[in-house]
Amino acid sequence: MTSDHRSTRSMAQFEGQLRFYKMASVILLAAVILLSALLIVGGRQKFARAIKIDNAVVCLVRDQSAAERVHEELLKQGKGELPGEASLEEQWSDEPWPVDDQEVLNVPEAVKLLQDHGVTVLVSAWNIEVNGVQTVNLPSETFAQDVLTKVKLQYVPENEKLIESTFLEDIKIVETQAPVASVLTEIAAAVEALGKTKSEAKTYTVKAGEYAEKIAADHGMELADFYQLNPETKGSTIHPGDKVKIVPAMAGITVKTVTEVTETVDVEPEVEKLHSVHVPRGETRVASPGVPGKKLVVKHRTYNNDTVVLEETISSEVIEDASPKKVIVGTADDAAASGASGGGNEG
Repeated sequence: MTSDHRSTRSMAQFEGQLRFYKMASVILLAAVILLSALLIVGGRQKFARAIKIDNAVVCLVRDQSAAERVHEELLKQGKGELPGEASLEEQWSDEPWPVDDQEVLNVPEAVKLLQDHGVTVLVSAWNIEVNGVQTVNLPSETFAQDVLTKVKLQYVPENEKLIESTFLEDIKIVETQAPVASVLTEIAAAVEALGKTKSEAKTYTVKAGEYAEKIAADHGMELADFYQLNPETKGSTIHPGDKVKIVPAMAGITVKTVTEVTETVDVEPEVEKLHSVHVPRGETRVASPGVPGKKLVVKHRTYNNDTVVLEETISSEVIEDASPKKVIVGTADDAAASGASGGGNEG
């Protein structure tokens, strides 16, 4: 065998081996890629969006967009027709969360679950504050003003002209956040609830080093107001542990109403005496009963709610004169009266 022939044969063997290794490398690379893909797919953790209330997971939804829709729908349904901005009383949060074996809810299911969970929807509202104490929650400032107007008008009697109507308490309309269920939307119901509003006096326990001026200042009170609530403390030492009033008891709301009423009043007739010698002395006889006159009397009445506390006559005008009542007064002795029987009256 010549050297050229041996060289050609060796070259062919080498090329065959090279093709084999190339093919084996391709197959091995494909196997590695396939195995890696299987490992990645099989080991990938599925994630959803966890909705948390006060930092506790309540449910899972598909993604952040679904969580936002749940939040919006929860506020929308909770608010209903009320005009104010809505929010949740509880702390809301949402974040990525591994699914594991937990159920992923759709939006309506999540809303229902959260409602059953007892989340509280708050809405912007207006409260009627009486002497610093909040009373009824109402949907708007205008509605609150209408309620107060209705409260005043209910104490104006028929046929009496309203002069003045004020509250004896310090009444304010303040903006607040309130649970939807507490907001009254009917004026009649709000008027009734406001009329029943009462509260006990609020007390404060005195701490070491505190005195009347400091307690009053700390609670936004004038010293005179503090002593008015706590007259027993004036001129005496307050000790730690003593209880003092910082907000007065509220007996309800009181409307002071001043009205004008015009009445037609009878004027009693004057008595005109006619002396007669034909009537025994000491006797009187009515010759004419007279006719009462009439006058217009204008009065101002002051009510605390529906109780009259003051009545004043403002003016009086006679519109029909009275006819006098005529009375015969006897001036004769019995014998003279008998002898003069049949005679006329004497003036």
